[in-house]
This record gives sequence, C-alpha cells and structure tokens, in this order.
Amino acid sequence: MIPNPRDSVAVAEAEIIQPWLEQQAGLQGHLLFRTSGSTGKGKWVALSRSALLASARAVNEFLQVTPNDRWLLTLPLFHVGGFGIAARSYLAGCPMLQGESSWDAERCYDRLCEESITLTSLVPAQLGDLVGLGRSAPPSLRAVLIGGGRTDDSIYQQAVELGWPVHETYGMTETASQVATAPTGGRQLQILPHWQVGTDEHHLLKFQGDALFSAYVGCDQGRCFIDDPKQDGWFISSDRGEVASGILTVMGRADRCVKVLGELVDLSEVESTLKRVADEAGLSQRELIVTAVQPPKAGEYRDQRRGTLLVLCTDQDDGLASLLEKYNAVCPALQRIKGIAVLGEIPRTAIGKIDYPLIQQLLQSDQ
Repeated sequence: MIPNPRDSVAVAEAEIIQPWLEQQAGLQGHLLFRTSGSTGKGKWVALSRSALLASARAVNEFLQVTPNDRWLLTLPLFHVGGFGIAARSYLAGCPMLQGESSWDAERCYDRLCEESITLTSLVPAQLGDLVGLGRSAPPSLRAVLIGGGRTDDSIYQQAVELGWPVHETYGMTETASQVATAPTGGRQLQILPHWQVGTDEHHLLKFQGDALFSAYVGCDQGRCFIDDPKQDGWFISSDRGEVASGILTVMGRADRCVKVLGELVDLSEVESTLKRVADEAGLSQRELIVTAVQPPKAGEYRDQRRGTLLVLCTDQDDGLASLLEKYNAVCPALQRIKGIAVLGEIPRTAIGKIDYPLIQQLLQSDQ
C-alpha cells in the first residue's frame, strides 16, 4: 500500500488494511493506491504487478522510450501517475530523476534544462505554471504527458506557441494510468492498443484490458472488504464519452451533472461557457469553478423550486459581479449562476486536481 503521508485518513486505513491484505491470496502481488473519488468517499484501487507493467509497456511503445531517455518525476509515487513513471523507467532501463518535494515551477524548469530531461508528466495546473513563466520548452524535452483533467484551451495554445511538446492523456487509477494519448500538436485522444473501450446505454465509458485493476479494497469502521464492480471483465466508469475509429472523446463526468428544475445540467459545460465569457472580458487568468448546493431551507421559494443552486467559486473577487452578469445574460436559463463564493484558495488534491467534493462540503457547511 502506498498512502499519502500527509493524508491522516489514508495512513490510518493503511495500518488497518495492510495486515488483513497479507491474508488475501487473491491480492498477492498487488499495489494499492488510494483515490478520493468524485464523491469524496475514498477507496483503494488494487493493481497487480502485471497490470502496472502492461500500462508502462504500452506508454513506452507510444512514446518510443529508450535507455537514452531521462524522466523527471514531478508527481508523487503514491499516485498512479507518479508510480507509472517509475514503472516505465524500469522497463526501458532509463534513469528517472526525483523532482522537488514541493512544486516550484521555476525550479522545475531549471531541472528540465540542467538535467537534459527528455520526458516528464504533469497535471494541467503545473503546465499552466510553467507556461506562465513565458519560456520556451527546454531543447532536450521531447514529450510532456498531461493528465488529471483537460487542459484549458488558452494554456494549451500558449504551450504550443512556446514549443512545449504536450501530449494530453486520459486515464484513471483503475486503468493503471493512460487509456488514450494525443500526439504532439493534436488534441485527439488515440486509444492505446492494450485497451478495448466502449460505452454503455448511458454513454458511460467502459474499459477492458490487461492494465485494468483487480478490485476495490475498502475499510469501514475497522472492517476490511473487497469489491469488484467489473461486469464480464468490463469496468464502467463515471465518465461520459464517445468512441469512434480509435479516437476517444471525453464529454465530462456523469457525477458532475446536477438537476435544476428537474433537468440535468452539466457543470463542466457551465464552466466551459463561463471561461469563454471570462476570456472575452479579459479575466481568463482567474480560477473559475462552478459547483452546486442545495438552497437554504429559509431561502426564497423560487430557489427552493429550482432544487439546486449553481455557485461560482473563485480565488479572488475583483470584477466577478460584472462577469456573472455577462454570463447569466448569454447562458441558458437552467445554467444561471446564483451566487459567488470567494475561497481565497481553490482546494486541490495531492497532484493538483481540483477537489470538487471538498469545495462542495465547504459551501454547504458555510451556507
């Protein structure tokens, strides 16, 4: 088990699960990675050694990794994205250099140059920080994998203009890292050969392949259990998407859809429209996160009738009232944002992904 040492819940669960795990014959030779999940309920994903190596082998083949390459590890090893780099380095017989203990864009850029790094992997927020430095990509760098969420269009375009060899990727802990990867200079996600990808009747993406996880492991009030949600070898995710001619199009998470007046509203779509309006208003550098809360019990009838209120969460409030007015004037009625919450700092997970469950908890508790 590889818990985040700063996550007291994960550490406590690991202490309970580890001795129990040693008695489970079906999970011998597995590593467990904790994922917070979109609902905030943490669970452990059991990945076999063969699954981790299958993923590493496929990514190495896509990137044509050789012993002459040099990886810079910028993600934690307790996250599958970081451990995947170690597995790829091991298979290719190339060096992997440890990144800094805390993220620093300036220092990362210097390391990329000084160490003649050829390969690295980042989350979108880290790429944004590097692009924000305004510097061209180091000459030795030939591929930068971007995972953990879709890259903002403006950041992607700036990266391309500065010569950063960006490969957007799609994957999850349950798939031991990447399912699909885009080529440099393109944004179409090409499904890697070791995966079969399809959709169910609700347009949820489903996966089958050698790199798929074995099961979830949980701990509830000191009781450990195994849960295998796969159906006939297929894992059905919470991501909506389309698959055509080997290209994967991700359309957002089903669990980021909420009901307003009985109709489904996709919060990812709301954020996308809001950011477009912000770009036009010259506010594109702001953190603009949209979440949904239940209206206060003592609130207005019209809010109660909507059932769910959309709230704009941000790290600074200057100019947001006018932005909200502009957005609400052009968006569909169901997608109108009813309020603004200034959080000071947007909560993120250990690898920099936006922590939507925590944001929602903060808003509901402070309502």
